[in-house]
Amino acid sequence: NDRLECRARGFRVTDTRGTVLFSADKNEVVVGAEVLKVTGDGGAIFDGTVQTPLVRADSGNELRLESPTRSLEVRAPLGVLMESRAGDISASCLTDLKLQSVAGAVRLDSANVYLSGLKTATPTSKPPPSRGLHHTRHEIYQLCVCSNGKLFLAPPEGLCAADNDST
Repeated sequence: NDRLECRARGFRVTDTRGTVLFSADKNEVVVGAEVLKVTGDGGAIFDGTVQTPLVRADSGNELRLESPTRSLEVRAPLGVLMESRAGDISASCLTDLKLQSVAGAVRLDSANVYLSGLKTATPTSKPPPSRGLHHTRHEIYQLCVCSNGKLFLAPPEGLCAADNDST
């Protein structure tokens, strides 16, 4: 009717120069075109591993790599680079976000670094009276670090200490 069916040990499509554009046998399917374009709202779905030197979205479209029910891993022996030349890079997750360097350092290199949402320790005793103007609300804090690496804020005067329950 309106389909082509072929039974053979292999199937090959070549261009006029003899370059293989598509070939298939029981062991593998090869697409030899310069660009493989998958159209449709669903994109491409792969059951196994995907290896390619380049994944690119069409101009004006966003690129999404998605694993709706499992994890998504990006690995490389020489490094992984994420760069946005005209916008932000955002990372969000349900639980912990970990940045770990096994043999190096984690660097935050920016003119401004914001740590919003840090808890502020409540002093257990009143600080000694300060000279000059009295402020009812502190705008400058001490940034304190516990022995386990947890960060918290403390009032500008006094010790950098807190109860475990308060921070």
